[in-house]
Amino acid sequence: MEAQASIPNAVFRPDLLGLRRRMRDMGQAQLADACGIGQGTLSKIEQGLREPTEEIVHKLASALHCSPSFFYQAEREYGSPMSAHPMFRKKASVGQKVLDRVIAELNVRIGHIRTFLSSVDFAPELPFPQYDVDDYNGDIETIAEHVRRAWYVPRGPIKSLTEFAERAGCLVVHCDMEAARIDGVSYRIPGLPPIIFLNRNQPADRMRFSLAHELGHLILHDYPTPDMEKQADQFASALLMPKSDIGPELNGLTIEKAAYMKPLWRVSMASLIYRASTLNRIDQGKYIYLWRQMSARNFRLREPASLDFPHEVPSVMDALVTNLTHNMGYSHDELAAILHLYYDEVAHMYNLTPSAPKTGLRVVK
Repeated sequence: MEAQASIPNAVFRPDLLGLRRRMRDMGQAQLADACGIGQGTLSKIEQGLREPTEEIVHKLASALHCSPSFFYQAEREYGSPMSAHPMFRKKASVGQKVLDRVIAELNVRIGHIRTFLSSVDFAPELPFPQYDVDDYNGDIETIAEHVRRAWYVPRGPIKSLTEFAERAGCLVVHCDMEAARIDGVSYRIPGLPPIIFLNRNQPADRMRFSLAHELGHLILHDYPTPDMEKQADQFASALLMPKSDIGPELNGLTIEKAAYMKPLWRVSMASLIYRASTLNRIDQGKYIYLWRQMSARNFRLREPASLDFPHEVPSVMDALVTNLTHNMGYSHDELAAILHLYYDEVAHMYNLTPSAPKTGLRVVK
């Protein structure tokens, strides 16, 4: 019997088989052995040259810890986000298998997001602006200022950048990307809100800068450009540390002053030093001297733990999951079924808790 017989009108997707295998970090030979089939047979199935039987589909699903329905989803596969390509090139020491696993997981999460959003009205409170850098003659500072104004950000430090991003309709998702040593990536996919995935295994100051950097890509870049990473960094600095507010505070910057300012502005000491230099609040000699001091005290590897501040916590993704589990009464098994994975993996991915966060989402009747 063919697999379609148990899933009416469904078509087996060989690309999703390969995607799940990469997500589970399994080689073809390993998966074939786990299923008791030849690697050649599995290769032909993944290439779309051979239709799997229902028995083989179930063996594949069991070995890959997912529902057989995973391979019949309509969801398309997306490649690396455009902001990730230069990042990946810089991390040549990271194996391609690790990067493939991360991209595979992001694909699965994107499919989940589409499922979560299908049962709610998602209406952003604030606009999500986009600007053409050329229209501003490369003036990233002004663009960042416009974004703060569009979001009604008060003067001074931004208490929670995650909250503003979510109020503007951006989904912020924390996930594990430690093995790939990726700080964050972003996607703008038709039919979905802007999505930013952040590596939860990074200090709070770095995570905030990563979020601001990815917001820069989403706001400034419709397509890759040679200067996109530099521009995203400039945008992040200007958004988190607007020159009109922080400039006077950076006069005469010292290591001790940077340490004092870090928990107030919620950025790293390194970012404060760099910002002081770009705003000409310290000269090149002082800039080099401060970096030498940072190195001498090993602060370039790890800034003092006593200066750490709490991580920002996204709320919308938890609210979307809670909408299904609490508001709509989905059981663990039902939630796992619509996400096509085993519940233990779903629970790990979304940090499921019994308490429901404040959602502000309205169920679609």
